[in-house]
Amino acid sequence: MFKKSTLLIIALLIVVVAPTFARMLRPGIYSMQDYHFFRLYEFDRCVRDLQIPCRWSPDAGLGFGEPLFNFYGQLAYVPGAVLHLLGVSLTDSLKLLFIFSLFGSALTMFFLARQIWGNNSAAFLSSVLYVWAPYRAIDVWVRGALPEALSFVIFPLVVYRFNLLVKRGKAFDLLLFSVVFALLILTHNLSTFMFGFFLLGWIFYKLISLKKFRVLPKILGGFILSGLLSAFYLLPVVFESQFVRLENMTQGYFDFRGHFAGIWQLLFSRFWGYGASLFGPNDDLNISIGHLQWIIPLLALVVCVVRSRKNLGRLVMLVGMGWFLLFLTHNKSSFIWESFPQMAFIQFPWRFLAVAVFAFSLAGGAFVITFGRYAKFMVLGLSVFAVFLNYSFFKEDIWRNVGDKDITSGIYWEEQTRASIQDYWPRYGNIPPESVPSDFDNAKLVDKKSNVVSYYVTTQEKQEVQFPVTYFPGWVARIESTKYETHPTGEYGLVTSTLPQLNNTLVTLEFRDTFVRLIGNVVSMVSFVALVVVFGIFRKRTHAT
Repeated sequence: MFKKSTLLIIALLIVVVAPTFARMLRPGIYSMQDYHFFRLYEFDRCVRDLQIPCRWSPDAGLGFGEPLFNFYGQLAYVPGAVLHLLGVSLTDSLKLLFIFSLFGSALTMFFLARQIWGNNSAAFLSSVLYVWAPYRAIDVWVRGALPEALSFVIFPLVVYRFNLLVKRGKAFDLLLFSVVFALLILTHNLSTFMFGFFLLGWIFYKLISLKKFRVLPKILGGFILSGLLSAFYLLPVVFESQFVRLENMTQGYFDFRGHFAGIWQLLFSRFWGYGASLFGPNDDLNISIGHLQWIIPLLALVVCVVRSRKNLGRLVMLVGMGWFLLFLTHNKSSFIWESFPQMAFIQFPWRFLAVAVFAFSLAGGAFVITFGRYAKFMVLGLSVFAVFLNYSFFKEDIWRNVGDKDITSGIYWEEQTRASIQDYWPRYGNIPPESVPSDFDNAKLVDKKSNVVSYYVTTQEKQEVQFPVTYFPGWVARIESTKYETHPTGEYGLVTSTLPQLNNTLVTLEFRDTFVRLIGNVVSMVSFVALVVVFGIFRKRTHAT
C-alpha cells in the first residue's frame, strides 16, 4: 500500500502532467506523421481473427499485404486492441495510449528517482523534467510515435528493477528485471537498442562502485531470459529479415548522415514546427533537449561539488551519459555511426534525444536535495517554469473531427495503406503502383481476414494461378482438405500456386508460421509458463513466511 504522502504526490503529478494531454480529451483525433492508427487497426484485426502472435498485415502495401508485425514490435498495440474489444473506439484507444505514455512515464520516473536519490522532492522534479521535455511533445503531438512514446514508461522500470537485482541479488529480482526488459524489446526494438547505450554504462557503474561483480552472471541470465520471452519476435527478425528489403530503411531520405542535429538546435533553439527532419541544419521540427533538461543537471553537479559530494559519482555518471547521448546526435559522432553499421537503422540520430532526456531528467532531480526545507519551494518554482517554457509545444497541428469509419475509408484509408510501404516489402517483386483489385485474373475475392483470404477460382486445366497477395514464406493454398505449395511470380512477387482444373471452386490462402516462427512461439510460451510457475512458487513462499 502507498503511504498518504506518496498518494498525494501522485495526485500532484496528475495535475502537473494533465496539460500535456488535455487537448486530446475531445472527439476526433489530431494529425500525426506516423500511421499508428492504421497499425492499431491491423493489429486489432489479428486479435479478432486469433492470429496470435500477429505477423501479417492484410491491408498494408496497398492492400496486397506485408509481414509488418513479423518485424515491428507488437506490444504497443495490445492495450489498444483490448480497449477496442471492450467497446472503446480505435481513435479514443490511440489517444488513451498516448495519455498513458505521458502519465505512466511520470509515475515510473518518480519511483526510480526516489529509489536513487531517496527524496520525494528530487523524484518529483525528475518526473516533471521527464514529461515536460520538448522531445516528448514531438513524439506525441508531432510524430505520433506510439511505440517510442510508450518506451518512456519502461526505461525507468528497467533501471529500477536492475538496481534491485544488483542490491539484493535474488532470483525474484532477476525474473522481474527480465520481464520489464522483454517488455521494452517487444514495444520498440530501436528504443531498446538506443537505451542499451545508457544501460551498459549504468551496469558498469553499479558493478564497479558497489564491487558486486558476483551478480554479473545473474545479470546475463536476466538478459537471456528476456530474449527467451521475446523469442517469438526476435527469431523472425534475425532469421527472416533476409526476405524483406530492409536496405530501403537506411537509404535515400533515411540515410542517417543527413539528419544530424546542430548545437544550436540541441541546446538553445525554441523553433517549433510540424514538418519533417530535413537534410542540413534547417529542419521543420524541433530537435532540442530542452533548456531546463540540460541546465538543471549541470547546476546539480555544481551544487553537489560545492555543498555535498555524497551523490557525486551517480551525478557524474548520469550527466556524462546524457552529454554522450547528445554527442551521438551531432555529426562529430559520425565515426561511431560508421563503426557500427546496425546504427543506420535508427535513421535519425536525433532519436537519441529520448534516452538523453531520460538521463538528464534523472540527474536533474538531485539539484534540490541539499536545499532542505526549501526544496519543496524550489521544486514548485522549477515545475511551474518547466510548464511555462514548454506548454505551447503540447498541442496539435491540425485537429480532425473524424471517427473510426472516416479514417478507414476514402482518401485517409488509401494514404495509410501506402504508408511505409518500402519498409518491409518482400524481395520477391517490385512495389505495385495501385491498390489491390478485388478480382484478379481467374480469382474472385470471397473473404479477406488478417491471415486467411478466400477466392472462387476457375481454370480450364491444371495451371499456375496467381493471387493478388504479396508472397512471403508461410503462405499455403488449400482446397477443402488438400494443401498446395505456393511460390512468388510476376513483377510484384505475388502468391502463386499450381492448381488442378477448377470450376468456380473455393480456394483458401492461409498464412502460417514457418519453422523459425514456430520455434520462437514455443520458446516464448515455455518461458512464459515457466515464469508464471516460478512466480507462483515465490508467492506461496511469501505467504508461508
